[in-house]
Amino acid sequence: MNHLLQYFTVSILTVLAKVLPIQVSDWIARRIGDLTYLFLSKRRRIALENVSKAFEDSISEKRKKQIVRAAFQSASLSMMELFIVEKIKKEAHKRFKLYGNEFLEEAFMKHNGVVLVISHLGSWEYLSFLPYFTKRSWSVVVKDIKNPYIDKAIDAMRRVMTVIPIPKNSSIRTVLKELKSDHGVAILIDQWAGDEGLWIDFFDTETSTTSIPARLAEKTGCALVPAYCLRSSSGYYEIHIEKPIEADMNQPDWENLVTKKLNESLEKQILAYPEQWLWGHRRWKDKPDTMRAV
Repeated sequence: MNHLLQYFTVSILTVLAKVLPIQVSDWIARRIGDLTYLFLSKRRRIALENVSKAFEDSISEKRKKQIVRAAFQSASLSMMELFIVEKIKKEAHKRFKLYGNEFLEEAFMKHNGVVLVISHLGSWEYLSFLPYFTKRSWSVVVKDIKNPYIDKAIDAMRRVMTVIPIPKNSSIRTVLKELKSDHGVAILIDQWAGDEGLWIDFFDTETSTTSIPARLAEKTGCALVPAYCLRSSSGYYEIHIEKPIEADMNQPDWENLVTKKLNESLEKQILAYPEQWLWGHRRWKDKPDTMRAV
């Protein structure tokens, strides 16, 4: 019943977002973000701790709170943008600017596929418009949402952008197939990776980080290309593609070194646009005692 109520709420918001002007939907989403900032005290505290860890004493406490509040708004906007995806797609040619496409073309010249290394920065879901601009096949590895009704609805919204969602729990075989076909696959790298991750510095503090992009590059020869999508103004976006990360697999510690380079690239993106990153999740956790002993 709880899942159905959640789905019913999302359905109403989707209908409203479709009929309201984009600027109005944008304003409503920001106000919802403000409310979550005020009432979700645990998430607010986690976000403030994360911002403090990243920026330390380089900015004031007031500035840290401004970043966190804006980040809550950004998270709310990301959900709203899925609701209006059809509206955005109709005018995609004028609502998006694409920077760095030459780096993608360079990466695809290897003919081993491309792993687009992304994070929860800006309008990350709208990176799914890359098939529209690059005329190439793209997939994205996604985590299943616990509510099956909402999971199915969001899957349909993503497919409007012609990207192919790959469920995380069964992704490896499909990802390898896509890369072998010289296609692109987007993988999020900015969340806690648990026991499967490598302990790599992120803002000068070790944390569990996925090394899947590095391992895919070693196995397939695919290029690793960082990318992100920013909101430039209400309903307008910039997709930024960066130079491929160099991956020398002949080095003895190649997996750690490549993963560290990807973290460093992400750090620069976040420091440049801190208001648009998802600060409210636990990116840093204590290392388990068993791992400390090792």
